[in-house]
This record gives sequence, structure tokens and C-alpha cells, in this order.
Amino acid sequence: MRRLGKIPLRNGALACAALSALMAAGVVPGSAHAAEPVPAQRWIVQLKDTVTDPGRVAEEQAEGVSSDGGSRLRHVFDATVDGAALKGYALEATEDQIEAIRADPQVASVEPDRLVSVPEPVAGSSSQAPRRRAGEPGVGGAAYRGDPLLAGQWGLFRIGAVAGSDHGFRVPEAARVGVAVLDTGVDAGHPDLRVAGSANFSTSPGADDLHGHGTHVAGIVQALNNGIGVEGAAPGTRLWNVKVLGDNGSGLFSDLIAGLNWVAQNAKAKNIRVANLSLGTPKDSPLVHQALRLATQAGVAVVASAGNRGSTAPSYPAAYPEVISVAATTVFDQRADFSSHGASWVDIAAPGTDILSTLPTRATPLGEDYGFLSGTSMAAPFVTGSAALCLTSGHCRGNARDILRTLGRDALPVAGTGSDYRYGLVQVGCYWRNAPRCAPRSVEHDAA
Repeated sequence: MRRLGKIPLRNGALACAALSALMAAGVVPGSAHAAEPVPAQRWIVQLKDTVTDPGRVAEEQAEGVSSDGGSRLRHVFDATVDGAALKGYALEATEDQIEAIRADPQVASVEPDRLVSVPEPVAGSSSQAPRRRAGEPGVGGAAYRGDPLLAGQWGLFRIGAVAGSDHGFRVPEAARVGVAVLDTGVDAGHPDLRVAGSANFSTSPGADDLHGHGTHVAGIVQALNNGIGVEGAAPGTRLWNVKVLGDNGSGLFSDLIAGLNWVAQNAKAKNIRVANLSLGTPKDSPLVHQALRLATQAGVAVVASAGNRGSTAPSYPAAYPEVISVAATTVFDQRADFSSHGASWVDIAAPGTDILSTLPTRATPLGEDYGFLSGTSMAAPFVTGSAALCLTSGHCRGNARDILRTLGRDALPVAGTGSDYRYGLVQVGCYWRNAPRCAPRSVEHDAA
């Protein structure tokens, strides 16, 4: 700030003029600093369903809070599915400015735009990459004429995604429904993945994965049966990369809402039937919940990780009743110590410790190429792949709750069933091969 010279006391007129200038500049005499500007905060505004042009209303209302001519808008939401709608936008504004917006008769509600992130990392998990991407298959057990790292993927064996045969192992074919992964992005250039398309709603400039989490999750769902690296639970299934978390592993509620709106709007055209959310927050958000309801109403089963807090405290979005929430188990079919749990809100379990999967082909905080990670983030995509195969087989029909009932019916009762999670360990064998223990499709499902 420019220094002010002394005000000559002998010149009363000059002193008054200087005082007036100080007051106009917001400087209090006797103080060395100007008044600090009120900081802007992030908000999500929900507009009433009667608003026909949310974009125009958002621009008009945001214009009133922009003092420097720049836009304060972050996202505009405008999705309607079978009469249900979510219309609104995200912006930066001060408390006083948001109160003026809240008073507008077109506004239904306003809430803070808080952080959502990948679950807390699990101590002791290894991200060291295996030594071989390709080459001679199989180390230990029957020789496998496909991907060479399958022997290290214990989770696939535990959920029945691998079966023995006269020629080694068999794995499922691709599901005939699409899967959306809402995460830190996916490395579309990884030789073991195939990305059908990408959408970016994060603060990052592109949809690529510079963190590693989203690529690891995508590999558990979809890694190709191509003689390279690892296998997915549903290898080669059509996968959509919806980036809602930034390169540091966190994002905003509004970023997640924008991603869910994209899924709801594109579900029918792109045949997206399952969405994986390996992310969470302890904070409930009515607008995130509404976005999830909209996605499920569009025919998408949303699967979410329960979190790595090791307690029964609910994590969102996993705790919402429309979501299939997933806890993590160990190689011994025990609940992992880090896994959040509680049968009142956690639905099903899947492998989540030392899970081998894809990582970006460039160095990231979680590793490079392939690696082992632990967490409920790794458990959720096993259930996502299982749901996609279940829908393909015809065993699963209907909405997320219908799908969960089928997955739960066929789950393996393990320690914690009924207390740590409502159902047991997810089992996918029923949905891609003729397993003797599989229950037939119900008459209700066949008639649906």
C-alpha cells in the first residue's frame, strides 16, 4: 500500500480533504491497514423445478456477485429423469451475497460446497509394481494362457471370477452393459485398459489420471484379457471415465453432482447401468443425495466404498439407501481392520487388501504401471464388475435395490455377515458360468 505523508495540522482544509480521502479508501485514521475484504466461499444453489433455463438464471445471479467482471460460476446442473429433476449451479460468493441469492423466489435451497475425496490411505499397503507386464504366464497353480499377473490377483479367485478348466484358468467375458468410474480419472493410454469415453468435471485441465487411484479402480472392473498384465472382474466391459476428483485425490460436492448429472443424462444413450464411486466424506449433502437419486432413476446402480475409518460412523455417499455400499475383506474372508462397517448401512463385502491392478503408465503418487493397493476403494469395483455381469446374465434386473437383493442372495456368508455388513462376500460365478450352487433366475426377474 502507498505510504501517506503527514497531514499538515496548520492547514485545516487540507487535513479535512486528506481525511475524506482516507475514509473513501476504507482506511481508519491511526490504522496502518485497509479493511480486509470479506472472503468468498463455495456454495451450491438448487433452483426450483419450475425454472426452465437454469443456465440463464445462474448467469444472472452470479453476475451480481462478480465485482471484477470475472465469472464466479463453477457448474450448472440441468438434468431431468422421469419427472425428477436437479436444477442449479455452483459458485463462489460471500455470506451476504449468498443470502441475497437465497432470497430469490427461484431458489429452492443453498448449501456449502464441501470436499469429497478418495478414502484415507491404508497404512501398510504396497504399491510396488510387479516385475513383469507380459511374458510367460502363471507362477504357481495351473498355467494360465492369458494375462501373466493373474496369479497375484487373489480377489478374483475369492469372488469366483476365475474358474479352473482343462486348459488352465477361465475368466468372464465382457459385460454387455456400460460402467462409469467417477474418480481421479483413468489412464486411457494404458495397454491393459480400454476407455470408451471421458468427461472431466474436476478442477484439473484434463480427464487423465495423474493421481493413480482411478486407474487402479478401473483395472479391477475392466482390465483386458489380452495377454498383458492383470485381469478385471469383467474384462473388457465398456468403461466411461468420469473425472470428479482432482489430481490430489479430492474434489467438491458440486464436481460429484456434475458427474452424476452427466451419468444420468447419458445412461440410456451409452447403456451405462453401473457407476463406481470409490470416494467419500463424513458430511451428508441433500444435493448429492438428490443427484444420486436421479442417477438411480435413470437405471444406474451406484456402488460406493464404505470408507477406511475402521468404525461404524457412516460415510457418504455409501450410506444413502439408494447406493450399494461395500466393505473390504482380507484373503482370510475376515473384515479388514481399516474397513468401515455396520449392517445398518453397509450392504455387502468384497476383497480389499493388497489388491493388484493397473496404475498409470507415468509416475504417480500411488505408483506406476501396476501395483498393490488396499482399501474399500478396491472392494467397491469388484462389486461393480459383479453387478455388470449379473445384469448381462439376466440374473439381475430392476433398480439398485433389486440388484443388491440378487447379489446378496448369491453372496458367500463370511465372518461379519449380518453385523458388519448385511450380506456376505460377493460371488460372481453365477453370472458368467453354470455354477452348481447358483439359484435360478426368479419368475419375477424373468417377467420383468
